[in-house]
Amino acid sequence: MESSDLMISRPITPIADFEKALDSSSLKSSDLELIEYIRYTGVFSQPKIIQDLRIASKPPVLSILCEICRKVGHFMPEHFAEVRNWSKSINEYGVQWDGDLVCSATRNIDGTILSPSEGTSLYDILAVHKELFTGLG
Repeated sequence: MESSDLMISRPITPIADFEKALDSSSLKSSDLELIEYIRYTGVFSQPKIIQDLRIASKPPVLSILCEICRKVGHFMPEHFAEVRNWSKSINEYGVQWDGDLVCSATRNIDGTILSPSEGTSLYDILAVHKELFTGLG
């Protein structure tokens, strides 16, 4: 059975719960800056974050994002568990990505993920979840 056969709908993040969890997670200022960048920008890639925030390329920003999401997810465990299950359901290999708490891979008009591994872009292109986007507010 393919993972697409098990696909579930993305759990929508309750904003008030997310903000409370973000405040409770005692993140470093650089971690908060990364989350706010993602929420404000909306669509991004790892190289773009490195350039815009002037941060080191190692460790990879997307790994840092996963660590941040685990810290935030600790304070909203039921929702984070739902997101992790959803993440696993959309991955062709059945692997969850903790960064899916905040953002996910984007797809082109044909439904193919924008990623070098798919031959559709130079970098993985991600987008913040609609309810977490702050760029127009």
